Amino acid sequence: MIQLDINTSEIEGIVSTLQPTEKQAIAALKSTLNKMSRWLSSRTTKGLGKELNLTQKIIRRRFRKSTVISTTDGYAIRLFYGLNDVALIHLNPKKTSTGITASKRKVDGAFISKRKNQVFKRVGKERLPLEKQVEIIKSTADLYLESIEFNSSEFTNQFYKTLEHELKWRMKWME
Repeated sequence: MIQLDINTSEIEGIVSTLQPTEKQAIAALKSTLNKMSRWLSSRTTKGLGKELNLTQKIIRRRFRKSTVISTTDGYAIRLFYGLNDVALIHLNPKKTSTGITASKRKVDGAFISKRKNQVFKRVGKERLPLEKQVEIIKSTADLYLESIEFNSSEFTNQFYKTLEHELKWRMKWME
């Protein structure tokens, strides 16, 4: 679990400057957290794509909606990425003279099955059994997600900027 700590004195400073009602402040905070969850998901998707050498389309397909939940300590943003193995058929495989090339991955002796729409490789000298070819991403993705510096100044600056914008917008329309 990754912790994000936002300085409450900064939030109080923004609130005291703009002086919204309590209802407006709570609504703006929830809206800001929702927007920041989308901001985090886009940044992590881009970073995971570079780290795993996969297209963002594959990672976005595995991403589940981010949610903001209230806890005893405040609020939490939940992001879920499916980190199961990626079948090589999703990496646009091409047949070569020695096997298959999918993205920058090469598998000698593999072939594309048109009937099953998968990339297979024979396990032995016999015709069967076949082994489906996949790219294992879980360990690399876990290391990347744990190593990200979420408490960066970029995140906090974006958070305060979004919060201030949301407060001004709500105060303008809820008068």
